[in-house]
Amino acid sequence: MMIGNTYKGETWMSEQRKPSFQEQKALKLQIEDEIPKFLDGGMQQAALAFAAHLRTKKMQPSWQSTDSWKVNHKGQNVCVIRLSKGSWCVVPRISRWNKLIDSYNLYEKEITEEGMRDTVLANVNFCRRCASCGPGWPMTILGKEHEDVCHNVPVRYVDPGEAELDCVKRILELMRQTADAQKNPAHKAGKEDLS
Repeated sequence: MMIGNTYKGETWMSEQRKPSFQEQKALKLQIEDEIPKFLDGGMQQAALAFAAHLRTKKMQPSWQSTDSWKVNHKGQNVCVIRLSKGSWCVVPRISRWNKLIDSYNLYEKEITEEGMRDTVLANVNFCRRCASCGPGWPMTILGKEHEDVCHNVPVRYVDPGEAELDCVKRILELMRQTADAQKNPAHKAGKEDLS
């Protein structure tokens, strides 16, 4: 499929040349327009459905970096979606660096009671020495000790299936409740219908 875009009068086709960071930044690419350029079949359908789900929850994906979109809720980055040819990745922003969320352990009770513990643990992201921040750190995630975990992205869901996407949706719902409670201390997390 050939999809054309224009930047500074130049039209590029996704099959011919991928736009540079500066071009993507200027274009403010919409994730729904880009997913078909990277994914096909069931993966494409799942990614498009996930993006639509986010929008119905008032969490708008917006371009962040090359082939990467951030998802905010009330000014807090709760999720990142990354696309690459034939693959995609969802990263709930639960990490030591995120001011909103301490760690997955904040939601250990819900994750365990709702049968999502194995899904989360199967997606722990071990350090790949991809940047100068390595090596990874020892971390306890949902009661299980891990060595050499990426401290920037401790858990990521690569090419998520239905179970992983359901897990991510639930975690994002919990994060929204936490954000709402922090923005409005009188708000009781869990009282608002977020479904």
